[in-house]
Amino acid sequence: MSDPSTTSRDVSFQRHFLLVVATVVLLLVAWYATDVLLLIFGGVLLAVFLRGLAELLSKFTHLPAGWSLAVVLVLLTAIVVASGWYFAAEIASQFDQLSGKLTTAWEELRAQLSNYNWGRQLLDMTPSGQGNSEQDRSGGSEIIGHMTSVLSTGLGAVANMVIILFIGIYIASSPDLYRSGLLHLVPMPRRARAAEVLDTLGSTLRWWIIGRLISMTIVGVATTVGLLILGIPLALALGVIAFLFSFVPYIGPILAVIPALAVGFTQSPTDALYVAGLYFAVQMAESYLITPLIQQKNVELPPALTLSVQTLMGVLLGTLGILFATPLAAVGLVAVKMLYVQDVLKDPMEGEAQSQAKSDSP
Repeated sequence: MSDPSTTSRDVSFQRHFLLVVATVVLLLVAWYATDVLLLIFGGVLLAVFLRGLAELLSKFTHLPAGWSLAVVLVLLTAIVVASGWYFAAEIASQFDQLSGKLTTAWEELRAQLSNYNWGRQLLDMTPSGQGNSEQDRSGGSEIIGHMTSVLSTGLGAVANMVIILFIGIYIASSPDLYRSGLLHLVPMPRRARAAEVLDTLGSTLRWWIIGRLISMTIVGVATTVGLLILGIPLALALGVIAFLFSFVPYIGPILAVIPALAVGFTQSPTDALYVAGLYFAVQMAESYLITPLIQQKNVELPPALTLSVQTLMGVLLGTLGILFATPLAAVGLVAVKMLYVQDVLKDPMEGEAQSQAKSDSP
């Protein structure tokens, strides 16, 4: 007759072994499906944004949630179409000019570098565009290869946007269905806490999106107005670039200043210096004034943590990783505070701080 204690230990060992195996399998699946998971997360971000607008509209108009979401989608589509119709020709023209300005800036830089020995040596390391017919054919093949790569990347980006759009609309139309589905995966005694965590994460993402949109708009408008005051050409196109790139904090503004400096350089080195000063001032205002004020209603992300997460996600997951690094960091920070600091470490200060923040919110 077997010992009951031995049988109990065997059953416990089997359960723990199966749990470890299941965890490893889930981690492997998550690693190989990171792109899909990031697209789903992008859809969740869009759903949170759309649902927030729909609830706000329903609050003031007393429309049902479904009708409010339909109205929001129609209004957003109309705004995008009208804006595209109004600005498309001018922005396309300015982007064409921007391409020409960048080419001019490169030619002027080559001319200045050719005045120095080290500059000529550096230019010799770049493709000269001259050579025999075999080299020309090779260059043509490389151009075709680059065009194919760009086209493939563009089609992939459009497909990703479509996937995010449909995921966002489906989740925004029935959020309770997906919320209850997630909660059913949690043991009964922990469902109330899980629901609290999900609600807090949703609120965090909503405020993060609102804060990002406000910050992006201020950066775009300030950059455009500043460039117009400085007399820099293509101010609208450069302002659109600054608006879009500022979605990714810290890294985006650095990338956005590069074409602006090139355009300023075609005017004069002094104009390029003024452009650098403008972007620096806008970035300082965004980092130390605008964002801190917005983060009073949002989770506060330390700059070092944000940059570290962006770098890590960029190395591991590429462009999508950089794009969604900041909201993922915000979600992760809230989850760590609630599930580890509060629930595991039983830190009363963290819980009191969150309760105080809830009581202070309108």
